[in-house]
Amino acid sequence: MDDYIVFTIGDNYYALGVASIQRIIQVPQVTAIPNAHPMVEGMMSYENRVIKVVSFRAMMGMEPYEESAGSKSQKLLIYQTPNAFFGIKVDQIEDIKSLDCSTLKHVDRLEANGDFVEIEGIVELGDRLVNVIKSVSLPMKEKA
Repeated sequence: MDDYIVFTIGDNYYALGVASIQRIIQVPQVTAIPNAHPMVEGMMSYENRVIKVVSFRAMMGMEPYEESAGSKSQKLLIYQTPNAFFGIKVDQIEDIKSLDCSTLKHVDRLEANGDFVEIEGIVELGDRLVNVIKSVSLPMKEKA
């Protein structure tokens, strides 16, 4: 059993391994980057470094998040692996769960893997299906 951060994007549930999340913070002010990839919302200062911030909604091909009055549910996952260090903006953190990946239902590779998000499979969590993420990669500037 491994620990995962379970979060939502719209009505969809996703899980990302705790080992790759350095911290969860409120979404800060982000500075736009001229000519950046459309999924990159900008950059921010984090622990004496400048890191990029990506929208997980945009990575999944969804419309931008509509914040309701007074609501601050969106969070920023500080994602760190040996080859990556950036922020991922998500709608809401649901929970931290221990998931039994031996019960993972594998999905067709063509359906599961977008350009920047690799889905390992789907696991049932109560009455919900949760997409278990294997890795996330940072979009680079589109080629002209």
